[in-house]
Amino acid sequence: MKKLLKAFCMSFSMFCAIPTPFSHVWEDSVRSLMLVVFPFVGTIIGGIWAFAAFLLDKINCPQMFGAAILALLPYLLTGGIHLDGYMDCCDAIFSRRPLEKKREILKDSHVGSFAVIALAMLFMLSFASFASRTGEAWPLIIICTVSRACSAIGVSTLRPMSHSEYAGNFQQGISKGNVITLCAVLIVSLALSAYLFGVWGAIISLATILGYVISTAYAFKNLDGFSGDVTGFGHTIAELCGVFALTLM
Repeated sequence: MKKLLKAFCMSFSMFCAIPTPFSHVWEDSVRSLMLVVFPFVGTIIGGIWAFAAFLLDKINCPQMFGAAILALLPYLLTGGIHLDGYMDCCDAIFSRRPLEKKREILKDSHVGSFAVIALAMLFMLSFASFASRTGEAWPLIIICTVSRACSAIGVSTLRPMSHSEYAGNFQQGISKGNVITLCAVLIVSLALSAYLFGVWGAIISLATILGYVISTAYAFKNLDGFSGDVTGFGHTIAELCGVFALTLM
């Protein structure tokens, strides 16, 4: 339990921009467990996101202004760490260059035109979704939990690129038990969303899962491997797909 708690502190401080007193905690021996607890980091972020939507509804915030806040909030809470991977992948994939050139673009720290275009499209679609929302926003908690469970499974199982931070011995520390636990979290989240929100809850979770699977498979095929940027790309699109489904609820 102590190791899991330490792993959670490490995961939260790395993937969330909210200041915490345990931001200095780090231990290499529990690094692989960060993936196991990663979905629960999403549960907290999703809870803040959903509570913000609840408050905005309660105070009768102007719909357009509230939609803008909700569209931006998840990226503010995470410090844009997943958004960075989304933009890098868009630059690389949509360049339509040969594989080696795509990988060079992926590692380039400069922002290209494709990243800017894709970012504008992402914000526009997210804003339009929240501006069109009529139902409750509590399923955002499930969306954030499911998207991170999918990300953790991807990191644990997919073949990394040679230059990826997941190359080398990283995956050797990930046991089958870790992957089984993450799959169980995914299944429980799906069942819980169906129990709490009915058929639409299940649809929202499935939309998030399919968004991650399809977008990650597309990036993996185009870049011939997995990396932190690829999981950021899949994670961002997965949450957008979940929000689309939420709008229809």
